[in-house]
Parts: sequence; C-alpha cells; structure tokens
Amino acid sequence: MSLIPSSSPSSVPFFVPHLGPSSKHGVYPTPGGKGKGKELFGGGKGFDPEEEVDDREWDMRVARAMIHLQETLPHFFNAEMTAATMLPPDIYSQNMLLKLPAPLPLKISSLSGYSMAFSLTRNGMQALHTDLRSEMERMTFSPSPQDMGQESKRAAVLLARKGIPSHRMKQIRVLVSVYGTLRLPPHKEAKWHTSSLYTFSPTSGLIVSHEVETIRPLPGEGVAEWMMSRLLGWTSKNAGHEGAIPCPRTVALPPEHRVARFREEREEKRED
Repeated sequence: MSLIPSSSPSSVPFFVPHLGPSSKHGVYPTPGGKGKGKELFGGGKGFDPEEEVDDREWDMRVARAMIHLQETLPHFFNAEMTAATMLPPDIYSQNMLLKLPAPLPLKISSLSGYSMAFSLTRNGMQALHTDLRSEMERMTFSPSPQDMGQESKRAAVLLARKGIPSHRMKQIRVLVSVYGTLRLPPHKEAKWHTSSLYTFSPTSGLIVSHEVETIRPLPGEGVAEWMMSRLLGWTSKNAGHEGAIPCPRTVALPPEHRVARFREEREEKRED
C-alpha cells in the first residue's frame, strides 16, 4: 500500500548535508545525551528569527530544519523529548500552521497551539497503547506550492511586493510509520502510516506549515471524537482568530472503562 496519497504531486528524493556540532548556529540534543544541547541562532540579544535572511542563511536554516526532523521524529514517543526540544523557535515559526485531515478537520495557527497538539497526540496515544515507537520511512522534496498566499498572508504580500525567487518556495514531504500495542485485549500490535507536508517560510527559512495529509488506517470513530473534543476545548474561534490557542487548559484522559465499553459495543455491532 502506497503511503503517498494518489492525488499528491510527485516528489524528488534529496540528501541533506551534515552540519556538525562545530556549526556556529548551535547543536541539537540527543535523547539521553548530556551537555548544553540546542543553542539559538546567532545574532545576540533582540535577534528575531522571523526576520528575512539572505540566501546563504536561508539555505542553512532549511537544511538544519530537515536534519532536526530526521533526528527528532523517530523519538516522538520518547519522554525525554519535550515539546521545547521537539519544537524550538529557531526551527518553527511562531505563526506555525497545523492542518489535520478528516476525521480531525482542524486548523491551528500558532506555535503554542502546535505544541499543545503535539502533547495531546503523544499523551493520548500512550494512554491507549504501550511500546509506542515511530520510524521515518522517507523524506523528499515536494514541488513548490502554487500559491504561498494560501499558507500565509504575510508571505503573499512579500511575494507580490518583492518578487520572492522560486527557490525559496520550498516544501518537504515526510512519511512516518507508528507502531504500538493495544493496552486492552486482544493486545494486538497496531501500525499507522502518516504522510505530512512541511512548508518553509520564503523569508526566514523557518517551518511555517505542517499539513498532515493522510493517516492510514484512520483512527477509530471513538478515538477521533475524543481527540476532537479535547482539541476544540483548547481552541478559540473568535472572529479573525479561528484556531488560535491563547490559554491551553489541562485535559483529563478518558477513563479506561469508557474505552473498554466502546470497544465492546463496536465488537457487538460487527458480530450482528
């Protein structure tokens, strides 16, 4: 079964150059490792990573972001990998946009909201499964987006006024497989294939958009409804701020007896 949606454009494999620890822009921590870990980009006090950079710095940021994804996504379920480590502000834009597919048709437009979605996904999966692990299957360049304005109003204005060159309109597609064992009987191993599209800012080189294109197989109806209720509980849909998450709240996990009852009812329907 193909992991890439049939409607998606063709992708071009690539190889990312190694940027060693000697890079002046800092290093990344490894799970269980020691040391100072990640340092923010240079520039001193008051430096804004969202500002426009030259081509050399832009290419460096994009390459570094690719390496960051390669190093962190396989450790998605590692407790040592906190949201701060997984989603640093020198890799992800503060205006980070997350799009989820059906049955989770939700849009989140902030790095804080993206961080909350990350925590919710990991905690929810760990509540229902054991021995969770993720493996990156493939990372490829995707053809440049036809209309950057669809992803960012600010990018649309800059493209119109400054004529951003095509080499700065860049996306990558990442295929990740997730494995886990159900906590409830029959304790079978489950497997999911996901395809995600990451878009880079044409000005700063930071990741500005993460679109989850597919999740196969889709989450069960009960799981999807539970996740939607929690995500919507965090969001504020005021005019002009749909999907913003100004003040996340603590969310309790569903009691195990409710999950068990749902599974029993589903099995009864199948037998009928």
